[in-house]
Amino acid sequence: MSGKKKFEKALETIGEAVVDFSQLNVRTFVGSIKVDVAANQDPKWDELMKKAVTEGKVIMAASTTVHIDGDCDHFEDRDAITDGLRESHQNAIEAGQTARKAIFDMITDKVQKMIKPV
Repeated sequence: MSGKKKFEKALETIGEAVVDFSQLNVRTFVGSIKVDVAANQDPKWDELMKKAVTEGKVIMAASTTVHIDGDCDHFEDRDAITDGLRESHQNAIEAGQTARKAIFDMITDKVQKMIKPV
């Protein structure tokens, strides 16, 4: 692969990473979901949550969006949030940030290797 092609591929990889990493969304729900799951079948989480929220069986206790530029949107339902939920929500934010950093570092390393002359 030519140097120009390597550089273009590196830019494409960086662009994809930036789009995916443009924001981190963490939502903490509280409520009740009852599911009958057949043997060896994973529940379809997105469908379960949509139905549970629509039927009013769960509510959002907290929601945080961290944008790539460092801005943050945060919401807590003062009637639903507890100290335990707040701590759990914060732990989820930190886990998401740690996972994103690890993935970003891996992508950066791969890009650097792609454009480094052999």
